[in-house]
Amino acid sequence: MMLIAAIGTIAWTAAFVIIAPLVIIGAGELEGRLTYRDSPFVPAASILRTWVLPLLAILVVAGGFLGFDSLAVRLVGTALVIAITADLIVILAVFVRMLKARGAQDARRQVPRLLLAMPRILLILLAGWILLTGVWSVDLTSLFATLGVSTLIVSVALQDTLSGIASGFLLMLDRPFQPGDWINAETVEGRVVDTNWRSTRIQDRDGDLIVVPNGQLAGATITNYDEPKQLHRIVIPVQVAFVNPPTVAKSMLLDAARATPGVLSDPGPAIRVVQVDDPLMGYEADLWVDDYAIVPRVSSDFRSLVWYMSERQGVPLPSPAFDLYTYDGLQVAEAAKPDPATVRRRLIKSPLFAQLGDGDMDRLSSAALPARFAAGEAIVTAGRDQSSLFVLWSGRARLEAVDDGGVSHDIADLGPGDVCGVVTASPDWPVLPRTVAVTDCEVTVINLDTSGTIISKNAGLANALNQIANRRSRRIERLIADLTAPGSESNDDEDGGS
Repeated sequence: MMLIAAIGTIAWTAAFVIIAPLVIIGAGELEGRLTYRDSPFVPAASILRTWVLPLLAILVVAGGFLGFDSLAVRLVGTALVIAITADLIVILAVFVRMLKARGAQDARRQVPRLLLAMPRILLILLAGWILLTGVWSVDLTSLFATLGVSTLIVSVALQDTLSGIASGFLLMLDRPFQPGDWINAETVEGRVVDTNWRSTRIQDRDGDLIVVPNGQLAGATITNYDEPKQLHRIVIPVQVAFVNPPTVAKSMLLDAARATPGVLSDPGPAIRVVQVDDPLMGYEADLWVDDYAIVPRVSSDFRSLVWYMSERQGVPLPSPAFDLYTYDGLQVAEAAKPDPATVRRRLIKSPLFAQLGDGDMDRLSSAALPARFAAGEAIVTAGRDQSSLFVLWSGRARLEAVDDGGVSHDIADLGPGDVCGVVTASPDWPVLPRTVAVTDCEVTVINLDTSGTIISKNAGLANALNQIANRRSRRIERLIADLTAPGSESNDDEDGGS
């Protein structure tokens, strides 16, 4: 039996003596190829060839002859564990450099230093555990029990500190913000200076440095004004006097917004009506900036420009003074009625009514009411507004036809003195005629009960209205023909106005 064991030992030793050099040679070849490619793993391959494999060979041979419990074999084993640990640390360093390089290109993808150090720390602890328990056969049971009790005591005593460290670690992993970002964390607003494992330093608008524990930030709702983009909207409420038409007031506010330094043109500013209440109307201005730090300055500049432009453009702002008066609804309604002489002057400027006698003009004037329409608003829609006659006093309007797809087609341009509408929609038409205000328009509205009587007595007026209606109807019919027969074009060049 001893002979067999000796033969086996000799065979194993001979085989290992043959195999080990081949493995070392292969490691050398691997190192050469990595060197040729200028690979960052060359140092790791060098440690593997120079230290790990030779020590492993010595450990196997010495363990076979001397036994693995001998002092010499334990020393060789210790050297082998250290060599393997060093080799793995070199490999980890390569990956750490890769992660840092990626973070340098994109700060949002930076990995916290503590996280980068954790694998190295764990590797060193694991190597120490293997040396003590595997190589030197040290029993660590009592040591672990003592450490467990000590850890429990320390964790209870430093509960808040450890909670802050854990919150900081999670905060650095999540990275809801980065240095340079403007943030709001409930009670704190400012620019982030830096973040570490315990706290985050924020500089507010007063220039003061605020140190916020990470535990507080971890439980707060954080608004990052620089992510995902630095684009930020400022909403500024503005009040304008009720007497200003909304289109005029919005135009003035838009001019002020576009002239404010720092306000972007894409996306451009926008104005919304949010309150209609005599003696004032409330608006909100949406201004877009690409730097949250300039928000106070932009808000101030915009409000200043609103005052100057309201003065230049004649758009009064609400007066801070208050007057106490008794409201009489009947008196206000009576005062709101137009002066018949003013209405008459407006109507007589229209070629349609210039031929009427004084009596008929007086009747029309007494039955007429003024009305305002905003740009883009429908003044008359065929089939819906047939109870009154609409005469354009100021502004520009457009007669158009809307097809089934909602597309508008121009029929005629209308100006002061023209009659809006007049066209009666045929049930066979696939389009709906309507008159739309191109700009803010003032219209004189005459009840058909009054105007119909006067029109029936004045053949010239009735004939003129019929000609207008016929011209507009023909243009609509030609449009319908173009829509139903693609490729054909209308050669109609008749004027669609009065």
